[in-house]
Amino acid sequence: MMKLYTIVLLGVVLGGGCLVQLVASSRLPSLYEQHLFKRQADTSNNENVGLYDENDSVVSLTAANLKEKIFQQPYASLVEFYNSYCGFCRRYAPVWKQLASDVLAWQNTAKVMALDCSRDENNPVCRQFDVMAYPTIRFIPPYYEDGPQNIGIPITAHAEAEVINALIENMQNVTSKPPNWPDFTALEPNSPHADLFTSNEARAVPPKYAFIVNENETNGTTVGSQVILDFLDTPAVVVKRTKDASEPSGLKVITAETMSEIKLPVDEFTREKVAAAIRRHLNEHHISVTEVSTKATSKESSTEPDISEIMEKKQEDALRAKIMELGPGVVYQADLEETVKFALFHEVTRYKTIDGERLLALQRFLNVLVRYFPFNENGMKFLKEVRQYVLNAEKEIITEDYASQIKKLEQNRSPVFSSNRWIGCSSIKDGLRRYPCGLWTLFHYLTVQAAESEISIDPLEILQAMHGYIKYFFGCSDCSNHFQQMAARNKIWNVTSKDDAVVWLWSSHNEVNKRLSGDATEDSAHPKIQFPSVDMCPGCRKPILTNHHNHQQYTLQDGNEWNVLEVLKFVKSMYSSNNRNPLGLQQASLVPQKLAYSGVGDNFQSNRIFGNVLNEMDIRMGALLYVACIIMLVIAVKMVVKRGYRKKMYTHDLLGKV
Repeated sequence: MMKLYTIVLLGVVLGGGCLVQLVASSRLPSLYEQHLFKRQADTSNNENVGLYDENDSVVSLTAANLKEKIFQQPYASLVEFYNSYCGFCRRYAPVWKQLASDVLAWQNTAKVMALDCSRDENNPVCRQFDVMAYPTIRFIPPYYEDGPQNIGIPITAHAEAEVINALIENMQNVTSKPPNWPDFTALEPNSPHADLFTSNEARAVPPKYAFIVNENETNGTTVGSQVILDFLDTPAVVVKRTKDASEPSGLKVITAETMSEIKLPVDEFTREKVAAAIRRHLNEHHISVTEVSTKATSKESSTEPDISEIMEKKQEDALRAKIMELGPGVVYQADLEETVKFALFHEVTRYKTIDGERLLALQRFLNVLVRYFPFNENGMKFLKEVRQYVLNAEKEIITEDYASQIKKLEQNRSPVFSSNRWIGCSSIKDGLRRYPCGLWTLFHYLTVQAAESEISIDPLEILQAMHGYIKYFFGCSDCSNHFQQMAARNKIWNVTSKDDAVVWLWSSHNEVNKRLSGDATEDSAHPKIQFPSVDMCPGCRKPILTNHHNHQQYTLQDGNEWNVLEVLKFVKSMYSSNNRNPLGLQQASLVPQKLAYSGVGDNFQSNRIFGNVLNEMDIRMGALLYVACIIMLVIAVKMVVKRGYRKKMYTHDLLGKV
C-alpha cells in the first residue's frame, strides 16, 4: 500500500511539474524577442546619437572625454550643453553647426564643442556645470583648471553673430595666454609702421605684409579681431586692429620692404568682405593663404556588408511594422516605464540641490505615480520607497545623494523595469519624439486613471503634478515656458472635475501639436495632427451648428467642431488600464495584470494575460486536464497493482466499493 501511495504521489508531482513548466515556458520570449532584447540591451546606451556627428565641425563631448578636451588645453573652448529631445535645441542645432563651420579656421585657438545632457552617462557632468536650461553655452579659457566651481563663463546669446562677438570678447580677456595666442590689442592711430614687423618668436617666417583693420563703428564691432584669427596661421602676414575716429571703417596694407601704405577697397565692413580683400591682395602677390575645410572628414563606409547589422535592421523593421499595424491608438507599457525611468534617474538629477517649490513638485509627482502608475510589485515597492525618501527630506535634497539612493533602491528591488527601449514613442530619426512623447502619454494615462478611480476627489491632482514637474524639471526650458504660458491662458486652475482634467489635457496637447506642426521636432512618420483623427474616432467631430458659439479651442479649421463627449469617451478608452500593450517588454513576469494586446475599438475586450501565450481560459483548461491526468494515473496504478495479485477483475475493484 505504501508503494502505491508513493507512485501516486510521484505522478502528482510530475504532472504538476509539467503544468508549471507549460505555464513557465509560455512566459519565455521567442527567439525573435530574445535576439531583439539582446540587441536592445547592447545598444540602449547608443540609441540616441545626439544632434552632431563626424560630418559636422562640432567636437562631440562625452563624460569620458570632456576633461581631457577642455581642461589644461592651449586653446579656448566654446561648449554647448544641450538635450537632444529639446525642441529648441533641435531648431538651434543648424545654427551651432554653421557657427562651428564658420570659425573652423580658428580651431588651433578656439574649438566649438557640444555635449548631450540627455544621455545618462553625461548627467553628472551637466549637473557639475550647473546646466539649468537647454541649450547652455559656456566659454572655457585656455589652461582652465578642473575644479568644483570651475564651470566656465556663461554666454547668454544664441544668434550666431552674437555668440561670435561674445567668444571674441572672452578671448580678448584671457590672462593665461598660450605662445601662439593672437594679439587683440588695438594699435594707437599713427603708430610707427616699423613696429608692425618686429620679430616674433611664434612666427617661423617674418611678415611681409601688415593689414590694419580700422574699427570705427558706433555700435562696436569685432570684425578686426575675427580677421586676426582668420589669418593667424597664414605665413608672412600680420593683421592688426585699430580705432581711428578720424577715418571711416576700412582696411589698409603696409609692405615691409617699402613701408608704403595702401588702402584696400572693401564694399561692406564685414568679416567676409575684409577677409576677401586681404586674400585678393595676397593672391596678387603670390602669397598662399591657409585654407581650412568647413567640414570634418567623414568616415569611409565599409564596402563589405555587416551580417549582424543586416539582421538587426530586419528585426527593427519587423518591430516597426508591428507598431504600424497596431496603429496610433495604443498605449505601450514600455513607453510608460521608459518615461518614469528617464524622469526619476535623469531629469530630476540635473540640479545640485532640490528644495522649496521644486521639492514640493517632486513630492506631488511621486505621489501620483504611486497612486496610478501601472507598475509590477517590485516597481510599486520601488516607487513607494523613493517617495518616502523624498518625503523625509525636511528642507532640501542633495541630488548626488538622491541619485545614489534611487539606484540603490532599484538594485534592492531588481528587477523593477521590464523595458529598455521606446516602442510607440520611438522614431526613425534619432532624437525625435521619445521622452516628450512619453511624458504626454504618461500624464494622459494618469488623468484617465484618476478620473476612473475613487482614490482622490481632487480634480487638479494630476494637472498640478504635471504643471510642477514641467516647470521645475523638464529639460527643455523653451518647452517648459510655452507650457506654463499655455496653462495660464487656458485657465488650468479653473478645472472643476476629473473628466474636465482629461479634456483640458487633450485640448492643450492639440494646441501644442498645432503650434509645432512642421517644426524641426516633428517626425515625418508621426506628423503632429489634431488628435484623434477621423479614422480613429469618426464620432469625435461634428459639423458646426448654425448660430452656435462654440469655444474657440474646440473649433476645427475644416468646418467641424469637436464632439467633446465623444472625445472624452475615446480618450478614456485609449488610456484605460486595459489598453496597455506589452510589445517590447523583456520579462512577462514583470508585466502588471490587466494588460491587453488589442487596441482601441468597438469590440475591445479586456483580457488578463499570463505570459505571452496563456490566458485565463487556457489556465482553467490546463487545470482540468491536470485533474483528469491524475484520475487516469490512479486508475492505471490500481490496474497494475491488481494484476500483480493475478486475481479476477471486477468493476468495484477499479472504482472502489460503494
